[in-house]
Amino acid sequence: MVRLTILFFALFLGMNTFYSQISDDDEIYFRKGLVRASSTISPGRMLANKSNSIYISGFLEYLMVNNFTFRGDIFQYVDGKYTHNSLVEPKFMNRLCFGSAKYFGSGNWQNYFAAQAGLTTVKYPFSSIENRWEFLPTVSFKLGTSFYVWKYFHFFADVTYFGSRLRGTATGNVGFNDLVFSGGLGFQINTIRAKKN
Repeated sequence: MVRLTILFFALFLGMNTFYSQISDDDEIYFRKGLVRASSTISPGRMLANKSNSIYISGFLEYLMVNNFTFRGDIFQYVDGKYTHNSLVEPKFMNRLCFGSAKYFGSGNWQNYFAAQAGLTTVKYPFSSIENRWEFLPTVSFKLGTSFYVWKYFHFFADVTYFGSRLRGTATGNVGFNDLVFSGGLGFQINTIRAKKN
């Protein structure tokens, strides 16, 4: 999955460079005051837990000055695929993060990097007869790209790294580090009118 992600972003960055050279579109949809949001199905890989995961994810973001945004993300765990090497099989998991993103690019094709802090809520089988709830401090880093094709929607793709640790399980401390891929159709509105030339 890591190789596929690297290949995917190399392709998008190359297309971004090509687009910036041939585009002569005067209308820029990505500008100050933009509010964008989306929801999608996001596959992931729990690195230390050696398992695959599936989330329903969503985000809400507001573009402030100098291409900085305030952003919130939520990832609701749906299911996972585990092996005999997996240490924990969560019954419920939710990741909620808030932070900021920096955009860089030209015109309606933008790349971004986000850093966020948040909380992971997890319910897991502590023993054969007891399920335990835990609340884990979480950090996340996101790298992505988006293409604004119209004033009301855009396409996006990103990869998110979550860092958190589940302590005190029957097998000791377990890293709940996750690498999650998201992509699809996003929606936006602009709360500030564009200035006319």
